[in-house]
Amino acid sequence: MTGRPRSASDEAIFEAVAAVVTAAGPAGLTLAAVAGRVGLSAPALTQRFRSKQGLLAAFAAREATSVADAFAAARAGDADPVTALVTTLAAMSGVDTTRDGLANNLAFLQMDLTDPELRPHAVAHGRALRAGIAALVTDAVQAHLLAAGTLPEALAADLWAAYCGAMVTWAIDGTGTLRDWITEHLERILAPHRAYAKETTPDDRHRP
Repeated sequence: MTGRPRSASDEAIFEAVAAVVTAAGPAGLTLAAVAGRVGLSAPALTQRFRSKQGLLAAFAAREATSVADAFAAARAGDADPVTALVTTLAAMSGVDTTRDGLANNLAFLQMDLTDPELRPHAVAHGRALRAGIAALVTDAVQAHLLAAGTLPEALAADLWAAYCGAMVTWAIDGTGTLRDWITEHLERILAPHRAYAKETTPDDRHRP
């Protein structure tokens, strides 16, 4: 299929990149491996993205954008902001994540952090996560689901750290599914903010 670089969408190619990373890690991430998953040839990918590095940069940029899209969809959905926050973060871990697959993705993260072309996208990804979390926390405070004194940016930073940390601790010695493990850790951080919101009334929150 050489010479037909548009026979597969960019989105399908990016999904193939993610699948190869999860299955084989950075060492197994080749243009041929990605191309084989979408019915293209390695030269076709080179024609579209210029190089493996170009493909990885495009993939990393798309990952940051997809985070913002996921949180925008969560805010537009029917779930309450706290439920939407936890569900969205837990879903980002994937449906059938294994410890080997997570280890391969963490190895890819190391490349993201050390490659000067990829690192800005890793930073953008993290900032998009914190911004999305903070937006839902703000919505939750306004809906009286979290304590009125909650600082969205501070709580977002704590939840982001818990989300990232939960993935690592699950890979080491976690129980159950990764989704459930992440959910448990997020709920633990949210619990006191939820409890205080239930103990006070909207009028109480405006009293000195």
